[in-house]
Formats: sequence, structure tokens, C-alpha cells
Amino acid sequence: MSLDNFQGTSDIILQSGDEAIPYTFEITTCSSTTANDGTLPFGTSIESVAVLVYTSEGTDVTTELVSSSSESGNIITVALTYPATSGEGWYKLTLLCTLSLGVVKELDFLRIYAENR
Repeated sequence: MSLDNFQGTSDIILQSGDEAIPYTFEITTCSSTTANDGTLPFGTSIESVAVLVYTSEGTDVTTELVSSSSESGNIITVALTYPATSGEGWYKLTLLCTLSLGVVKELDFLRIYAENR
């Protein structure tokens, strides 16, 4: 599943038993200095990424849901696992991207749902 600028039309649904399911996020860069067609400013790249996951109540459950993560250029891959302890509910994935400008850009994805089937 590729979600460009987090404008996908569906939720990520994790079911009990799901382990290390990879999801890819492609973060686009504006095509020019005056364009508003990307998430990152023109000429900017992602240097590093920290991935965090929170429950709808704000509890950090990153170690429970994130099996691994990697970044290659502006493509971020996050492997998600069903949260056996936290269980069913909505979760928020936060990508803290350190940019080549030296600033940190926070990108939030609020459509992860875990269900026990």
C-alpha cells in the first residue's frame, strides 16, 4: 500500500495474528519553489525518520505495533504488527522526519485500526 501525502482512501486494518506487515509511505517534494504540490519544500530531502505510534488516548505503543522501519530517500517503510496487549481500536502513526534543512517535520497518519477477528 502506497500512501502519497497521506491522502489514501482506506484505513490500515490490522487483525489478530498480523505480524510485520510492511506499509510504504512516499513523501513527495514540491516540484518548484513556487509550487504547492508536495509535502516537503522544493530541494529538500529526508535525512532520518523516527516512527511513533499512539493509542487514541495518547499512550505510546510504538514497541508493540512497529516491528521495524526503514527510510530510503523520501520513501518510508513501516512494518506493523497487531497490538496484542493494547487490542482493538484506533491508532495514530507519527513520522518525525528530519529534513536536509535541519528541521523536523511531523507527519501524522490517523487511520490505523486494530480488530480482533
